[in-house]
Amino acid sequence: MNRRSMKIFGLLLSLSAPLLAADDAAVFQNYCAACHGSDGRARTPQGRKMRAKDLRESSKADPEIARQIREGSLIKTGVSVMPPVGQGMTEAEIEAVIRVVKSFRQPASPTK
Repeated sequence: MNRRSMKIFGLLLSLSAPLLAADDAAVFQNYCAACHGSDGRARTPQGRKMRAKDLRESSKADPEIARQIREGSLIKTGVSVMPPVGQGMTEAEIEAVIRVVKSFRQPASPTK
């Protein structure tokens, strides 16, 4: 690859990150925001009704987030607290939601 091709490739790569983030946000908005809100705080009427979790407090690993998206989650009594929203989602869409969920996480506060 010559220098010009490398520069063009680098430019295209740098432009794809914001597009990817915008696509991720659109997927989250479509599947998750009704309960978790656009900011992940779950302060929506539906989120309050379903007792949705504030995603800023999420600490689940990627496979667990994906499982929860696909299968939903139950409390110990077997009652569904999160429906399986991922049944109609592609793997790429699930990965997009995982990236958004992780972007809401609050950095750990330093201990003194």
